Amino acid sequence: MALLALGSCPDVASGFEPGAHVPYLPGSAGGVPIGAIPPPGYYLSTLAGYFEGQMHTDLPVKHPSENQSFGDGLTFLWVPDIELAGARYAAFINQTGIVKTITNIPPHGLTTTQTGLNNTVISPLNLSWELPYDLYVSGRFAFYVQDGQYNRNEIVNIANKFWTFEPNVGISYLKNGLDLSMHLVYDVSTTNADSNAFGNNDGHYHSGDVFVAEYTASQAFGNWRFGITGYGVQQTNDDRAGGRLVNNSELHKVGMGPLIEYNTKRVGINFYYIRDIVWNRAYGGDVFYFKVTVKF
Repeated sequence: MALLALGSCPDVASGFEPGAHVPYLPGSAGGVPIGAIPPPGYYLSTLAGYFEGQMHTDLPVKHPSENQSFGDGLTFLWVPDIELAGARYAAFINQTGIVKTITNIPPHGLTTTQTGLNNTVISPLNLSWELPYDLYVSGRFAFYVQDGQYNRNEIVNIANKFWTFEPNVGISYLKNGLDLSMHLVYDVSTTNADSNAFGNNDGHYHSGDVFVAEYTASQAFGNWRFGITGYGVQQTNDDRAGGRLVNNSELHKVGMGPLIEYNTKRVGINFYYIRDIVWNRAYGGDVFYFKVTVKF
């Protein structure tokens, strides 16, 4: 549930607003049985991620940028012992710090590093229903507060200068230690009214909606769990700069990789690696995740 900003730089042709990043971090729910909600209690988790990759685009780019990012997100999850509409309820808040380095920035091949906080994520509504045949389905809603590090005059920014609203659905099949989970996320963002992206009018740039599908397939052996996880990302409509359509600005990417977990009654440790297989108008490469969750 934590987020790691893997943003772009202003002078590279890309999907989404140049200098911004897809709000939801694809792969951040790796290993999570997202259709279910854990037992009542308070949970504190930290998700550290390291990404290294390059920009791919179907347009000629003289100096493609390289991105190295490290982020550590802290999530507080509250699961009260209550039900709403026959479903178990939970809520969470997340804050992530980022260190991001962009190299080979056109036209002179500059390198720059920024450190700061990403936008705060608040998810006040998480509902999970237990269905027959060991199926669990969750309906969730989160929003991203426009409060992170952003300066329109910087080449690299940590946070997006807009709000994002995120309905999402989780489906899990859980039986005899087997976890087959699918997470479907849809991000709708407001307009950045302080953008310096090319083509903006009075600083206005509106990024397109983004659909993310994540999956996990894993099997437990005692306290250990092994499996695979991955995602697909597709921007569903083109951006708009100054009210005008930015043609062919939709990004997409697909990635997958192995995961390993060790779980006890109150502590869970999760490590996984995802390699982007194909990507366009987005950064793609290698990302390593390390997550620790503690129940109080």
